[in-house]
Amino acid sequence: MAEEWFERSFREDYVLVYQHRDDASADEEIANLLKRLPIKRTGRVLDLCCGSGRHSRALARRGYDVVGVDLSSVLLQLAEEQNSFPNLCFYRYDMRHIPFREEFDIVVNLFTSFGYFASDEENAQVVQNMAAALKPGGEVVIDYLNPAYVKAHLVPRSTKEVAGLFIEEERWIEDGFVKKRIVVNDAEQPEPRVYLEQVRLFSVEEMTAMLRRAGFERIETYGDYEFRPYEAETSPRMIFYARKRQAER
Repeated sequence: MAEEWFERSFREDYVLVYQHRDDASADEEIANLLKRLPIKRTGRVLDLCCGSGRHSRALARRGYDVVGVDLSSVLLQLAEEQNSFPNLCFYRYDMRHIPFREEFDIVVNLFTSFGYFASDEENAQVVQNMAAALKPGGEVVIDYLNPAYVKAHLVPRSTKEVAGLFIEEERWIEDGFVKKRIVVNDAEQPEPRVYLEQVRLFSVEEMTAMLRRAGFERIETYGDYEFRPYEAETSPRMIFYARKRQAER
């Protein structure tokens, strides 16, 4: 079976390409999230697609009991190496197939860790899985890109040099996805390393409908990490906050 793009991309080179995403920025994002949202101040948190654990550590530092889940063994190893919290652990799962059932008070899915799959059904399944993992009345936060903003601000090409590597990035929109080709040129390797990323461009209406179908209510949408109201044309992000419906009595 062919390797999917996210299985290839989230390895050692990913850490270099996205090294600007550090613990300090993650800590600030979590601080803002907890300050601006009516979110529980204690409880068990699932950080779905935790990567190297930046946001997991920020949550654990604030006393939450945190479980970080990711598919990348490379990023999970980095997360384990940096984990000094007894209230934080990591597991390797595909977000389409997580085993948790009504175990968590909060699920977070941050920094555009959504829309990775080719079919809308698979992406919707991830939202269903978030709902299944939550206790009734549990809360979800999905930090996702804003399609209109992406289209208006797309940078077709850029280059940078990181740790002696020359990195070329090309971006375009095709078939409802924003796509990125990353070429890593390493002087010590005869051939460049090439990665493809793609994220489905769901509208705010499509995301809201997915959340409702999964059993979420009281859905709020914010446009950035200052948690200003979402504006379709100008907000850089779509950050969704919602609660899982309580069981009928």
